[in-house]
Amino acid sequence: MSQAATIPRARLRSPSGRAWKMTRRALLYAVLIGGGVVVLVPFIWMLAISLKTRPEVFSTAPFDFPTGLHWDNYSKMWFSLPGATFGTFFYNSFLIASLVTIGQLITCSMAAYAFAVLQFRIKGPLFALILATLIIPFQVVLVPNFILYRSLPWPFSESGSWIGTQLPLWVWAFFGGAFGTFLLRQFFLSIPSELADAARVDGANPWQIYRRIYLPLARPALATLAIFTFMWSWNDLLTPLIYLRELQTYTTTVALAFFQGEYVGNWPQMMAGALVSLLPMIALFVIAQKYFVRGIALSGLKG
Repeated sequence: MSQAATIPRARLRSPSGRAWKMTRRALLYAVLIGGGVVVLVPFIWMLAISLKTRPEVFSTAPFDFPTGLHWDNYSKMWFSLPGATFGTFFYNSFLIASLVTIGQLITCSMAAYAFAVLQFRIKGPLFALILATLIIPFQVVLVPNFILYRSLPWPFSESGSWIGTQLPLWVWAFFGGAFGTFLLRQFFLSIPSELADAARVDGANPWQIYRRIYLPLARPALATLAIFTFMWSWNDLLTPLIYLRELQTYTTTVALAFFQGEYVGNWPQMMAGALVSLLPMIALFVIAQKYFVRGIALSGLKG
């Protein structure tokens, strides 16, 4: 057995084994670098367009940088829309995305804790029903949701309902979500149940177990859900277009659509606005990158 076990090690230590290992590593790095370059291509194109003039956009190749860097496109973009600056739209998007993220983290973590730890009747069928809502397309519930929000009174709006306000964009998040509940439940199931049992022996109630044991251990999964939720809310275009009416309430995605004219768009300012709108997403991912990778790896360990 000892002689047979030393044969593979000897092959790995041989010059041919080391050469194959280095070749395989070089191929892996080449594939990763190539994939990174492909991912960066759209951002390089956006940066090149944002620094050109409108005539240069159509007279030069997409990746040709202009002779002069027109950084004034960013200042023009910021103040080009009448009635509001781009900072107003930026603030609206950040506020709505933050509220949606906070609501999903609170409600989905509570629901996931209930389905993963607590025992109650019809838990299995109820969770299956929640998961079934994931297969329903957004377009199917679009009209029913609009009718619902139109019937809800809100005296501070011109229509007297939620239509024309930002409430339909974030209030729903405080009633839970199927994806967030499923993601956090998978992570909670990977936490040893002995921790909760020991806490019950010490006299802790379910709320204390949830707040002091499961939430601190679920930081990677919570960071993953926060990034996904913030990204989906920040990039949402259809929902603000349906419910918002006034310019002061628009988000960045709606504001970027104003740069598209009837026949030709103002591409330099549109690309400048798109790059600026990417900054919160980049900052959020950089801050939560460690927890995000751990959450993706651990949330599916146990079904």
